[in-house]
Amino acid sequence: MRVDEVAVDVEIVEAEAGLWVLRQGDEQTIAAVDGSGAKLTVEIRRPGADPVVVAAEISDARRGKGTATAAAGGASAPVTIRSPIPGRVVKVLVKVDDRVTAGQTMVVLEAMKMENELRAPRAGRVASVSCTEGATVEAGQDLVVLG
Repeated sequence: MRVDEVAVDVEIVEAEAGLWVLRQGDEQTIAAVDGSGAKLTVEIRRPGADPVVVAAEISDARRGKGTATAAAGGASAPVTIRSPIPGRVVKVLVKVDDRVTAGQTMVVLEAMKMENELRAPRAGRVASVSCTEGATVEAGQDLVVLG
């Protein structure tokens, strides 16, 4: 793949529709793509780092040209936090009606011998929690909804 016109050796695996695992050496990044057509939202998650949400618009799919901007932190639309890969829920750190801040860890998921902290992409109120500690989850399974 190319990043800022520089070739980067990355293994890219589609875990399921809209969910990609990017591996470079021992590092792993999860990219969850939501939307269809020309307008997409991409949430990029790395273990131990705050998630980054990017709004992307494909203006010319044949040439791969498009634009991307960080999504506004104050968006009011509900956001569903899903399991990026199959695993086991180690900790659930929020409950319904909790207020969370952007970047706050909500669920810790163990997958592929790594603990992944799933963080709030924006500030908000927890509308629902659909997982319990010790539960096995599938890739793409809903875990928490922020209202």
